[in-house]
Amino acid sequence: MKLTVSRRVAATSIAAAFLAGGLATAAPASAAGNYGCSGWNVKVNRWTANCDVKSGQARSVTECSNGKTIYGKWVGKGKWKFGGDCGRYFIVSHGTDGR
Repeated sequence: MKLTVSRRVAATSIAAAFLAGGLATAAPASAAGNYGCSGWNVKVNRWTANCDVKSGQARSVTECSNGKTIYGKWVGKGKWKFGGDCGRYFIVSHGTDGR
């Protein structure tokens, strides 16, 4: 997941809110028409969501404050629990990819 300047600003704002003790929950956009996610649960260092893949494939993507990007496995049609865990580091951004 490549961050544009505006997404970097948003990700930095989310990280700052976490560090300040606030709970910022952004609902990342899903790829048009092939899957959707709900029930987002976002903590400082991990997140989960319930996703329904209608066609194609989807996966989770999590960027951590240590510079690591965690990609979930590509999954096909069905109902799945997506998420990411940065361990002792905080989440910089989280979302999903579809193809």
